[in-house]
Amino acid sequence: MDLKPENILEIEFSRSFRGYNEDEVNEFIEEIAEAVEAVLKEKEKLLQENEEYRRKVNELSQYAKRLEGNLDEWKKQLEIEKELTRRESQMHLKEAQIRGNRIVDEALKKKKEIEVSYSELKEKYRLFQIRFKSLLQTFLDSIDWKEQPAEMNTPEPEKIDQNPIHPPEDVTLFSFRDLEDDQK
Repeated sequence: MDLKPENILEIEFSRSFRGYNEDEVNEFIEEIAEAVEAVLKEKEKLLQENEEYRRKVNELSQYAKRLEGNLDEWKKQLEIEKELTRRESQMHLKEAQIRGNRIVDEALKKKKEIEVSYSELKEKYRLFQIRFKSLLQTFLDSIDWKEQPAEMNTPEPEKIDQNPIHPPEDVTLFSFRDLEDDQK
């Protein structure tokens, strides 16, 4: 039997002598019909909601699948970015090492140049001292020579040593002409 509210309302029972009160039975049938109708409406509403929820669940499942796909792509992209960043940092590190080595090499070269210049200056200073001492000695000798009596100023031919005096090799004799040449 189909329990739709219309079918319930159309049901008729046979009459008997000592049967139920017809009005009460009809009233009860109407209440049952209304209750069944409310239950059927609720059922229909729940079926619609269920269908809507299924549709939403499908949409969300598809969205979740897309997100999972995107997540996998993002993970791959992240790994690629990590590798690129690692390579780039290694490249920057190598460049910095090369620049650092170049700076150190230039500093060592400059140090060597300064050491060479310093050695040259020391040698020039040593030569200057020798020349200056020689000049002073020549000057002192000329002062001593002028103070001697006139007879002593002229050497006698037999007393002149035929072997000229040779200064040591590292000593350079200095004259006023050298001083003038240095000033030019």
